Parts: sequence; structure tokens; C-alpha cells
Amino acid sequence: MAAACFTHPIDLVKVRLQTASGRTRVLHTVRQIVREVGILGLYNGLSAALLRQGTYTMARFAVYDLTKAALHGADGRSLRGRELAAATVLSGVAGGIIGNPAEVLNVRMQNDQALPAHLRRNYRNVLHGLVTMISTEGAGALTIGLGPSLIRATLATGSQFVSYDLLKARLLAAGFPDSVPVHFAASFTAGLVATTVCSPADVV
Repeated sequence: MAAACFTHPIDLVKVRLQTASGRTRVLHTVRQIVREVGILGLYNGLSAALLRQGTYTMARFAVYDLTKAALHGADGRSLRGRELAAATVLSGVAGGIIGNPAEVLNVRMQNDQALPAHLRRNYRNVLHGLVTMISTEGAGALTIGLGPSLIRATLATGSQFVSYDLLKARLLAAGFPDSVPVHFAASFTAGLVATTVCSPADVV
């Protein structure tokens, strides 16, 4: 959730680019948002982004670590490839299901100002959006886009968590101390890998 506070403007611009008709440049999109609603417009939908991270990311981390711990068993051996795959699939599915309602709200709130005035939903915050969405569209609205969301979450979890674990293990085995730079290097690389792998599902 802390990370979302820093990256939200970038995520908002990404959503605008993904939902725009035709090719649009990043700086042009940023200027357009600021011109329309001011600099704070870059934080439209932040409450939904925080809820998304608090549900989606929490579920992924928890299920991944619990599944890895269960698969390790009593012998303390390293996990095999299929066991890591099982942990990532389970955690991705859990994150996708639990986080999907907030994902829908997040995208809607980020993209609302780009719509014509008569099509805007004008959610005041994530709770208002959740109540409005259920009351006007039914509970089924919470599952909009669930299929691509599950695929994205599974791809993101598999590529992010496994690449982080593997790179950190390699760095430690190479003699680097278990320190902040090692964790940063592993995290940075895992983020790049995950973003690249799940981008197509994210666009969908």
C-alpha cells in the first residue's frame, strides 16, 4: 500500500494509455490530466488502488509463503520447479479473486475523467464506488474481467516471486551478504520481469 502511494500516478497514466483510442504519448497524457483536473488528478482513484493492494497483494504474499512452507515438509529441502509453480498458481488465483472488485474500481476511477461527462461514474471514493456498483449493477459487477485478472495475477506472481527468490539465492550463493542492496537488486529485477510478462493480460 505504501508503494501504491508512490507509483499511483504512473499506474494512472498507464491505464489512460491502455484505454485511449489511438497512440498517445506518456508526457502528453500527463499534461492532459494536469490540465483537466490539476496535479492532484494524478491521484484519482488512490483509495481503490490502496484497497487493491491491501487485498490482492496481501493474498498473493500470504498464500505463496504458506504454500511454500507446506510444500517444504520436514526435510527442509529446496522446492522443486513444479512445487514453486503450484505455489505461484495458488497465490495468483487467490490474489486475482480477492482483489478483482478493487481492480475494477481502480480502473474505473482512474479512467473516469477521460470519459465524456455523461458517461462518468463520479465515484467519490472506493467505498462509494463499491456501494454504487453493487446497487446499480448487481453483485455480478464484482467479477467483471475476472478471467484476465486471474491470468494476470498468476503470471505476475509466478514471474515476480520466483525470479525474486531465485536471484536472491544466486546473489547470496555468490557471497553477497543478506543486505538491503541484495534485496533491492532482487526486487528491482523481479519487478521488471513481472511487468514484462503480465503486460498483455494487464492491457486486456
